[in-house]
Amino acid sequence: MAKLRKLANRTRELEIFLQMAQGNHDCRIMLIEGESGMGKSSLLSRFQQQCPDTVKYVPFDCKGLDSIAAFLSEVVNDLGRAQFPTFVKQLRAFIQGSVDFSENDIEAQTISIAIHGTSIDPQAQEHRLRQLHDAFFNDLERFEHQMVITLDTYQMANKSLQDWIEGTWLRTVVRRLKKVTTVIAGQATPNPSNSVWGHECEYFKLTSINELEAWCEFCDLPDYAIKPILIGLKGHPKNVHEVLLTVINSGQY
Repeated sequence: MAKLRKLANRTRELEIFLQMAQGNHDCRIMLIEGESGMGKSSLLSRFQQQCPDTVKYVPFDCKGLDSIAAFLSEVVNDLGRAQFPTFVKQLRAFIQGSVDFSENDIEAQTISIAIHGTSIDPQAQEHRLRQLHDAFFNDLERFEHQMVITLDTYQMANKSLQDWIEGTWLRTVVRRLKKVTTVIAGQATPNPSNSVWGHECEYFKLTSINELEAWCEFCDLPDYAIKPILIGLKGHPKNVHEVLLTVINSGQY
């Protein structure tokens, strides 16, 4: 029976990602933009599968991230609270016993309480957020391993989180976090021409895959079986993939 492989015609993106993940590329920001069904999430899955074991891989789906506090919480918990002693110390100082801090995981709500507190004016909240940022980035800067942080479905992130990612986070990745690679994928992504970090960015626009050869390498079906499917579906990766899978499962080839 014919076989279906995991990815068609995204070899360039994978090659650049592996270089960046291992610190062997000049850029440390990758943006992957494309309409629904173009294979963005599949590409990120392939990145994770092929990422070297020596590299820490931290994946996020922006559908589940609704705040800066949620992002900080996820990174700390994924990499381990013990890796963030400065951040934890600063967080504890702001909370001052108002929240149970004995659990290993640090919840987004805990970070939010540390920032906003009770009856704290906006200026003081901004000051607290900057102090937590500094502590968080200081800990990340001392991390021993190369690290990859991916953000999928970026268009689903709320505006305040997008502003923070495109401003504070990516700026800090470029200026301070030399071992951190950030991959952002979505139907919309940050502007790759950003004046602060654009020079450290690789931008890929995923479109239809219309090359018959690419799909022949993707599965073992004969080209005469693939070609009408490819033409009829205009190379739409998700749709072509689904039909090819149906044909393969039918046992015709």
